[in-house]
Amino acid sequence: MRLGFVGDRRGQMRVIEAIMAILIVVVAVVFVDLFAVTPVSPRYESGELEKVGFNVLRDLDEEGLLARFVCNASSVAWANLTSALAASLPTDVYFNLTVYDLTGVVVNSQSISYGASRVFSDSAYVASVTYVVPGYSAPGYQAVYRPRVLVLQLVRG
Repeated sequence: MRLGFVGDRRGQMRVIEAIMAILIVVVAVVFVDLFAVTPVSPRYESGELEKVGFNVLRDLDEEGLLARFVCNASSVAWANLTSALAASLPTDVYFNLTVYDLTGVVVNSQSISYGASRVFSDSAYVASVTYVVPGYSAPGYQAVYRPRVLVLQLVRG
């Protein structure tokens, strides 16, 4: 009497097909990985940094945060503004923000910056963004017109 499993060669070709398919997939992945160019950290030139800075200021302004920070003019507001900018900008972008009133007097009593001051002097590209905040309006209160001019300097570190 003959058992069905001994000497049965019907499944061998399927195993060989599966091994060949796995081998083809592995070779294809290795081949693509060798020739794929992985992007290095992005290089921001002055124009791109200006776009990034303007977009961050505009986003904070649309959320109503920027006017609240700038028109409040307290040390807590400046610290919150520094944190908001640091969280909104890419990690390798350093900034220095100066807030002026309409007469050109500096309003911020403390530094609003992220990064060492030497980074700004050593960098080849320093982008500058000027943004005007007209004031703010709290719900249920009359609008406060206290325009501020923000000058944001950005450097990739």
